[in-house]
Amino acid sequence: MLKNLTRFVYGFILATQLSSIAISGNVLSPLTLENLGHPAVIGGFNMIKSGLIEISSILLVFLSEINVGFYGVFLAIPILLGVKHAASYEFFKPIVFISREKILVWELSYKGKKEVFKIQHKFIYNVDKNTNPIKRKHYNVIVIFTEGTSLSVISPELTPNIWGLMHNSLHYTGYFNHTAATFRGLRGQNTSFYQMTGGYDPNSMGLAQVSHKALIEKMKSGKEITKLPEIFKENGYRTFFQVACSINDNLSQMMGTMGFDRLFTLEDVDANARTKWPMPPGMAVKWLTNNDLTDGDSYRLLWKNIQKLHETGNPFYYGMYTVGTHVGLNSPEFKYGDGRNAYLNKFYNMDQQFGAFLRRFNDSPIADDTILIFTVDHATYPEPNFLQTFGLKDRYFVDQVPLIIYKKNTTTDLQIDASGRNSLDIAPTIMDLVGIRDFRTTFLGCSLFDEICHSDFDHLSALGLEYYKTDRDVVTPVQLPTSIRSVVQSIQAYGG
Repeated sequence: MLKNLTRFVYGFILATQLSSIAISGNVLSPLTLENLGHPAVIGGFNMIKSGLIEISSILLVFLSEINVGFYGVFLAIPILLGVKHAASYEFFKPIVFISREKILVWELSYKGKKEVFKIQHKFIYNVDKNTNPIKRKHYNVIVIFTEGTSLSVISPELTPNIWGLMHNSLHYTGYFNHTAATFRGLRGQNTSFYQMTGGYDPNSMGLAQVSHKALIEKMKSGKEITKLPEIFKENGYRTFFQVACSINDNLSQMMGTMGFDRLFTLEDVDANARTKWPMPPGMAVKWLTNNDLTDGDSYRLLWKNIQKLHETGNPFYYGMYTVGTHVGLNSPEFKYGDGRNAYLNKFYNMDQQFGAFLRRFNDSPIADDTILIFTVDHATYPEPNFLQTFGLKDRYFVDQVPLIIYKKNTTTDLQIDASGRNSLDIAPTIMDLVGIRDFRTTFLGCSLFDEICHSDFDHLSALGLEYYKTDRDVVTPVQLPTSIRSVVQSIQAYGG
């Protein structure tokens, strides 16, 4: 019994590592563990493939004819306990890492409020030494947060519409995502703040896994954090956010705690009018995010809504998240070339859907008093197929991402080097564009146009307890000094 138990446990560890390699190209990591609670993160085919690997590996070890003997069991125990760099060491390391993260959240949350009071400031940007080229006015603002799209994806061949927009807009290089994945990315950019808890974790305590009540309670912990909707509302705006999922999905519930006047969701598109996601051969049930809106559905809903909003004459802020470029998905609409490469298909489709929207937008009076911003929730997850498709070397889940600011008949082809600054800066930058300055905020970032403001955080990306410094086009993993780490983690914990 002891021999078989030993074989089974070690077989499970080996199988888990093989599964992780099949999914991501690497052994088990904290971020992989945090996101394994939802199959859409890794793709249905990879889930099936990794499951078969795991079952086969366990059976192989369990049914092995090798007789390790009684003493062999005890020789195996050090391996099971984690000899450095052995399979089991790499198995337990992320588990310990995430457990430590949860303990730290509990320990640091009470310190967070004190740190938040320290960083509060009375105005959002400086008018002196400010390079904003757009005349400040209470424009409508539309921000498109595209799922997982690094700057390296944008090209004249694959994404001609976004490429064309870039060269008629302010657009940035050296601009990075400040966090990942989607739950942290969307809320973090609308608050200019860090957030410790992601969407998924192995203890089922991620924001996508807990009950609606628990999620709302979690978000209440950082009630002093400044949110874009509240600033806009104080200045006469109506505020909206659109997601591709159901109103009952936890992502919708989280965005609902932000104070938007209304969320638009899956339910706002008639079921009979939705584009159907492609189904795997032989499967008769929906999987992955097949119930979510496609990018085509999302852009059509956006267009329908902003026409109605523009008719009211009141300025509005409208954020939209599209999911079609998520890892593991393929395009149900446009295909690229022979249609064999899912990455090329979905990025091309996203661009085509955006292009159709942009043409309608530019041909309407809405464009005359609206700033359109194209950006992302976070960089593309650097799994092997993505890296191979785009000829990239191994990289981190922190990468240069697009930030394009377009105002019809105002912006020109102006490329600006953000010098390693990150997406904590987008919220104050939006405020600078529309001329809203006087508001007491907890923003961690600065307006990208403000040459006086200095942030201690907009070159530091935080993915849970993983930290990366960004400088121009370079990303470097860092171990923060104890004093700095304590401050950053306190802020993260307070952020949720």
